[in-house]
Amino acid sequence: MKRIWLSALTVLVSLTNMALVAQTGSKNFSYDQAYPRGRDSGPSLTGQLPNVQQWLDDKTYLELRREGKQSRLFSVDAETGQATLYRDFAELNKELPEGFNLTRPAATNEDGSHFILKSAGDLYSFDTASRQLLRLSSTQASEESPTFSPDGRWIAYTRDRDLYAYDLDNRLEVQLTNDAGKTIYNGWASWVYFEEILGRRGGYRAFWWSPDSQSLAYLRFDDSPVPEFPIYHADGQHGDLEVQRYPKAGDPNPYVSLGIVQLDSRKTVWMDFEEKADHYLAWPFWTPDSKKLTVQWMNRGQDTIRLYNCDPADGRKTLLLEQRQDSWVSFFKDLHHFDDGSGFLLRSDVDGWSHLYLYRPDGKLRRRLTSGDWRVNSIASVDEKNGMVYFIGRPGKSWDAQLMRISLQGGQPQQLTHSPGVHRAQVSPSGSYFIDTVNTIEQPGRASLHNGNGELLRELGNAWTKEMDEYAWGKAELFTIPSGDGYDLPAYWVLPPNFDQTRRYPVLFKIYGGPDAGTVRNSWLGILPHYWAQQGVITISVDHRASGHFGKKGVALMHRNLGKWEMNDLTVAAQWLRKQPFVDPSKVGITGGSYGGYTTLLALTRGAEHFNFGDARSSVSDWRLYDSVYTERYMDTPSENPEGYQQGSVSHWLEQYRGGLRISHGTIDDNVHMQNSIQIVDWLTSHDKDFELMLYPDSRHGFQTSQRAHSNRASHAFWMRVLLGRNGMESTTEPE
Repeated sequence: MKRIWLSALTVLVSLTNMALVAQTGSKNFSYDQAYPRGRDSGPSLTGQLPNVQQWLDDKTYLELRREGKQSRLFSVDAETGQATLYRDFAELNKELPEGFNLTRPAATNEDGSHFILKSAGDLYSFDTASRQLLRLSSTQASEESPTFSPDGRWIAYTRDRDLYAYDLDNRLEVQLTNDAGKTIYNGWASWVYFEEILGRRGGYRAFWWSPDSQSLAYLRFDDSPVPEFPIYHADGQHGDLEVQRYPKAGDPNPYVSLGIVQLDSRKTVWMDFEEKADHYLAWPFWTPDSKKLTVQWMNRGQDTIRLYNCDPADGRKTLLLEQRQDSWVSFFKDLHHFDDGSGFLLRSDVDGWSHLYLYRPDGKLRRRLTSGDWRVNSIASVDEKNGMVYFIGRPGKSWDAQLMRISLQGGQPQQLTHSPGVHRAQVSPSGSYFIDTVNTIEQPGRASLHNGNGELLRELGNAWTKEMDEYAWGKAELFTIPSGDGYDLPAYWVLPPNFDQTRRYPVLFKIYGGPDAGTVRNSWLGILPHYWAQQGVITISVDHRASGHFGKKGVALMHRNLGKWEMNDLTVAAQWLRKQPFVDPSKVGITGGSYGGYTTLLALTRGAEHFNFGDARSSVSDWRLYDSVYTERYMDTPSENPEGYQQGSVSHWLEQYRGGLRISHGTIDDNVHMQNSIQIVDWLTSHDKDFELMLYPDSRHGFQTSQRAHSNRASHAFWMRVLLGRNGMESTTEPE
């Protein structure tokens, strides 16, 4: 298949050409291939790429290789490709009791020789040198977020929301805080911090080791001012009521303090921030010498962020940097202190695009490293010895991501990868080599080894298998649709394998729609859209102007009016699509979950003239019902922006509803409360409107594994019926 970059003006010409391209095979995908059921689904159609764990040094990397259920870790010489057994997990696991597996540890030290395992809430230690499994805890409460100290001699964790450390040499547990309670948490994040600030990936962990392994910085939360939200569990005879501390837009937030506790004294020194101020504290970074802690402070309005250096000895803070934006600011996730104390590197979007800045130790700007109407996604590696920073950027097409580097002395950035697609790179410590993994809308993934200048040294793997050649894949294309007021909206679609312009096809929009959360990327889409293409359905996704393709300048357009530009641009896309002679204008569907569910609800109400059917999962319906941090970042508080909240509410547009909606929600969703869907259902039933509803008992924001098969099947049946006029699991054996 040829990759074709299109604009809306050339789509029809391209389609004529594409119709002549022969497909690789003729086999159709089964339902089970499109909607896999986890481990019971059989082998994956796509191949596995090398599982590179990390660089061991500048010329050797570690690769995990699996043979059936057995795993072995090899060290690989980058220059020669020679692999040497480094750690045999298959043999080591034989020495462990049933249920323990070293390839799924709770924590691992820096060189991978010491593991913390967890069973029934308790912690166990396994050292590959002694090959002894030692039990570290035996308590009713579970130990959470075990984390090794940099020197590997300690682990820190929380239990019952207090902070502990364990001396592995002396087999001694040390309790570092002792005042946790129903609303007091030490080193354990309050829910809104876990969800919106620190992030789910880190669990509830809110503590950070000092580089010298002598101290822990941690956040202390007081949730007492936060309103309670009831979540009902319908189990058993009487059910159960879960009470969640959840600040909705405009509600009081938790009080937060930042402390540093020394392991030897077990005493906490509190950093100099007002204990009950209405602010946010997060994402601290230690300086390499452990003498200062760089703390990020943000006001409740989220339009000002400050960096402070705090003294661990007495808590005194010194202002390093302050940035303000008319819309909102974001916490700095990429902040790098240099080992020699010469300053720090920062990624910021303060000028409208995310770029790299170099600062002196006192916070004065030394130089700006990157600039232009393109974005730096993330820092991949900092090579202080050679004065280079490696990063992932989008210097060309906004749906591609490339590995780049630039000297810390300034100059022009150098692009190290060049092929279209989304590149992910693992750079060796001194930049002599990097492993590049790239996938595109047409290619599930390739891995290759390059030298520091980007020259290809060796192909490492290709996820496209011979078996994939047997299938009739749809035609996946990237293109843009003009907004009518200056924005070329990125889009992709997957056309049926034997696309015929004289036919009329139903269309299914896959959408998310949140700020800076675009779904149009030059990356592998999986089997699902190709399955639907074989059934005769065109799958499409379109990113609006605030989805990230146009920098922070574009994203900031959503300030105080969530819902406006999403629907403006999706409506433009739907209008453009309906004008195409091969689209059935009576069968345009849209689906999404969470924010995508919100967008789907708006499409079936505010945009009901342009969308016929919608499947909304776990949806926000009114921003007054969602949490304070996320909502106020974009909308300010309800009292500050009543019109924005009204216009952004699905209820405000329900009078325009024409039918065709399916709603599903987990009954104990602690993120987007089921209350959101229930309020929509209340209006629909009170006004005798047709719709479908499916509730998933005891499911959170993501449905339980045991219920996902039903969720997939029910959603599949809905689209089969409304788009293709078929019942249940019925599907064609040949593409129509």
